[in-house]
Amino acid sequence: MGKHKKKEEAVFLRKKITLLRAFSLLIGSMVGSGIFISPKGVLKNSGTVGFSLVVWFACGLLSMFGALCYAELGTRITKSGGHYIYILETLGPLPSFLFLWAEFFAIRPANSAVVSLAFGRYLLEPFFAPCAAPVPAVKLISLLGYYAVLTLNSWSVTWSARLQTALSIVKLLALMLIIVPGMMLLAQGHTKNFQDAFDRQSLVPDKLPLAFYAGMFAYSGWFQTSFVREELVRPERNIPLAVIVSVITVIVGYMLTNISYYTALGTQDVLASPAVAVSFVQQACTNLISVVPVLVALSCFGTMNGGILTFSRTLFVASREGQWPPLFSMIHIRRHTPLPAVMLMLLPDIFNGDVSASLQLLEKLKFLVVHHNTATVPLPSWLTC
Repeated sequence: MGKHKKKEEAVFLRKKITLLRAFSLLIGSMVGSGIFISPKGVLKNSGTVGFSLVVWFACGLLSMFGALCYAELGTRITKSGGHYIYILETLGPLPSFLFLWAEFFAIRPANSAVVSLAFGRYLLEPFFAPCAAPVPAVKLISLLGYYAVLTLNSWSVTWSARLQTALSIVKLLALMLIIVPGMMLLAQGHTKNFQDAFDRQSLVPDKLPLAFYAGMFAYSGWFQTSFVREELVRPERNIPLAVIVSVITVIVGYMLTNISYYTALGTQDVLASPAVAVSFVQQACTNLISVVPVLVALSCFGTMNGGILTFSRTLFVASREGQWPPLFSMIHIRRHTPLPAVMLMLLPDIFNGDVSASLQLLEKLKFLVVHHNTATVPLPSWLTC
């Protein structure tokens, strides 16, 4: 009786992430600020509409390959922690320790800055149009949104997962509100912006890596299930299923969204726009001018939620492995959340306000980590399950 009671009172992270929640986590993490910010960076560095679409599709394929590699790692390595735990298992404690500090002080703050600033900018856009929203106001709203998500993740894993599911639906709705009007315009013969789509004179090969950085940022998030592996229900089945369905969904959605952008906006319009989705709505469907920016802001809100939910597990696992202060391996005895690890993520790096600089820093650092981890994957075992 005493042993049974002790087992019931054991404090650990519960398995509360089902297949639907895993799918929502991936969709919610990938479809964020990237598709509403990155079209400008991809187009600027690829040169033309046609080459930019090729870059978007190539980034989707690379993301699929990486996601399948991480699905295999997630079925073989049973610990949470994502990038960190895979580096620890393959390269040892020193590289994983260095990565942990780089992630905490550089990669994660840059990611939080990009997403939270996009949240603040799009949320305030309807109130200040046609002028740009004041930078201090954008930063204030960004911090308020970030701290709201932080509080929710400290309170309950279940409610964080439910919010992620609801916001994933909102994200797909936001994409559909761009795709449907764009496809209608295309069907009506609005193809002027696709003329000379593959003009080689506008292509600058030296800038293509920057185009890929912007595109890969929009797809980033396909590895999120590996961060919460210990909390997944039936991970051997659900990780591959969630990864394959979600990445294919995002690839199709991103391609159609970009085609819709270029149907309504010319090259110069996209490059001059601080918020491409808002500019699209102003051109294609003015009756949605107040709706789409709010949906985009909620989309970014979901990405913030997914980022805090997953990276807090990295800090939790690192503390459990002895590479982070022991305090951060503690779990709230009633709410079963890694409260100290969540609260450590108090301050995103939003104070420079430069989304493009933060985005390029983020992708350059993340590129090295992900390419090492995908190179360590053995032959897939789940394909024969």
